Amino acid sequence: MKKESQAVQKQRIIRVGKVLKAFLERKTVTTPLLAQLLGVDVRTIQRDLKALKDAGLPIHEEKKGTYSLRKDLIKYGDLSLFDESELALIIALKDLVSQLGAPFERAAEDILSRLCEYSACRPVYVRIEGGISLSTRTMNRLVDTIQMGRQVFFSYHKDKPHDVIAHPYRVAYFNGVWYLVARDTKDNIIKKYALDKISDVRRLKEKTRGMPADLDEVLSRSVNVWFEKDRTTEVVIEVDAAWAHYFIRRDILPLQEIVEKRNDGSLMVRFLACSDEEVVMCLKPWLPHVRVMKPTNIMDQLIEEFKKWITWQKANVH
Repeated sequence: MKKESQAVQKQRIIRVGKVLKAFLERKTVTTPLLAQLLGVDVRTIQRDLKALKDAGLPIHEEKKGTYSLRKDLIKYGDLSLFDESELALIIALKDLVSQLGAPFERAAEDILSRLCEYSACRPVYVRIEGGISLSTRTMNRLVDTIQMGRQVFFSYHKDKPHDVIAHPYRVAYFNGVWYLVARDTKDNIIKKYALDKISDVRRLKEKTRGMPADLDEVLSRSVNVWFEKDRTTEVVIEVDAAWAHYFIRRDILPLQEIVEKRNDGSLMVRFLACSDEEVVMCLKPWLPHVRVMKPTNIMDQLIEEFKKWITWQKANVH
């Protein structure tokens, strides 16, 4: 089947947004009415209705050619707050994340729910951090390869550039960076590869295998790019009273648990990590408002790094 051009895809997505808007403004719609409103044939409208259903919208056929939208079953709130272009964007987002696995669908529904809540109160300003730019072509090739269940070849440009052959499993997004989660055939280890460092993607004939059954669950529990299954490093930190509220409001650290709330407002927090590197990267943004109680090797590592930073800082003061 011939792939749609970018212009045709854009036109189709915008039209689907208009179809959704028609549902939101009426109790029922008919395929002839939609075809007349949008200047297309009935068969095109039927494809658009399928796209809406595939995006998870509860569209019900009342009788042949007549459809309704169960607005009370929409998971992410009141869509009537959005215009046609915004609705088209929502459908495009749902279509994309449905190809990337269950964790991304759940994350998208959570984001859409929050956007609906914010849109209901217009004075609220929402700023979503921009991510590192990447090649859409690279993303599309990787997603297609994962969907087809094939191994992948690519060049990876980190430290020393090298070629990789891997079993691709998922594309993941953490803190503004897209990653490929894949098992390297060279050492059989599951790794994450930053998409902006990937080039020359080629789909191979060999089948993908070895995907962990709980990979989606592991990804959904992760708060950062370190999402290894085995979290065996126990870390206990103290959070000062002025910054404790951040850790009370949400989980900032992997498998975070508040073990003690002290009278002075400070906290004792426990979390589990998969490596010393993850611990250091998780804690650095919160220094000097947290201190490590255990393990002592992490405490010593952070002290040494800050000693070096102080020396470097003083050397550059004129």
